[in-house]
Amino acid sequence: MPDDLRDRARRAAVAVQDAVTNDLRYHRTSRLLIVADDAVLVDDRYRDPGAEHVFSVTKSVLATVLGVIAGREGLPSLEAPVSDVLAELRGTPSAGQTWRQLLTMTRGAVTDGTWEIDAVNGLPSGQVAHLARAPQVSPPGEQFGYDNGAAHLLSAAAAEHVGVSVADYAERHLFAPLGIEGARWAHDPDGIAQGADGLQLSADGVAAIGRLWLGAGRHHGHELVEQGFLEAMTSRQNDGGPPEDVPYGFLTWLPPGLVMAAGWAGQHLLVDRSRRLVVVVTTDAGFRPGPPPIDAMPQDWRPAVELVRPVLFG
Repeated sequence: MPDDLRDRARRAAVAVQDAVTNDLRYHRTSRLLIVADDAVLVDDRYRDPGAEHVFSVTKSVLATVLGVIAGREGLPSLEAPVSDVLAELRGTPSAGQTWRQLLTMTRGAVTDGTWEIDAVNGLPSGQVAHLARAPQVSPPGEQFGYDNGAAHLLSAAAAEHVGVSVADYAERHLFAPLGIEGARWAHDPDGIAQGADGLQLSADGVAAIGRLWLGAGRHHGHELVEQGFLEAMTSRQNDGGPPEDVPYGFLTWLPPGLVMAAGWAGQHLLVDRSRRLVVVVTTDAGFRPGPPPIDAMPQDWRPAVELVRPVLFG
């Protein structure tokens, strides 16, 4: 391993430690974990609640689970309408939307107002049916638009396809083989694992997902994630847009040279395949789903990953 990489990792750790100690905007940062292949370069724990809400990192884990399904049971054609599997989409504006369009956030549906994720999560039942009724604002497949609802529809469709909740499937066929313990995946009132933001996972668990990506979906010589699906998942599918403003794959962000999962409040997984590097930064947001949802984040909070990236990847 190059000495320069070790030095960069140490300098990144110093920068985060200084910010957590002296700048209240970073005070809720909980962990910095930097791994090169199997060598742990940094493992700094500022506050460590164990499994914590990773928010939209859930989406990238969901995509990984779909890759496991692709290898074990097979998935429908990504060009097929999701309504072929998920009956609640039939006869709605979502009827023709394909697996690929949901994976790439190009289904073109309204995502604000009553279709914003906090509003949807507050419904006592029928969340999938409600999301299916979201009006179209652009033709499916044409335009990226950040879409929490698409991830929840994918979770529902995947559960219908394999016959069990995505959370249960992930526990058996992804988390257990990787040695991930203590994961908790929330469900909506109808028993559908929350595809957009429902996962609680430790930083070690997030890192294990990153190392699986680094290993082309293989773990201890066995293929966990179907290779073709993972290649597409971590390859540019469109130009992306807000909130990260970088290209997009299948429920993953693709900054130059990296594969990234990102969640609200500063949850980040960065994978640099060229340097065999996995970086995890997490935050203890003090989140309670409510309703109404509450958290302990300062209004002017900043993600610690912004201190790490210029040092490691600049």
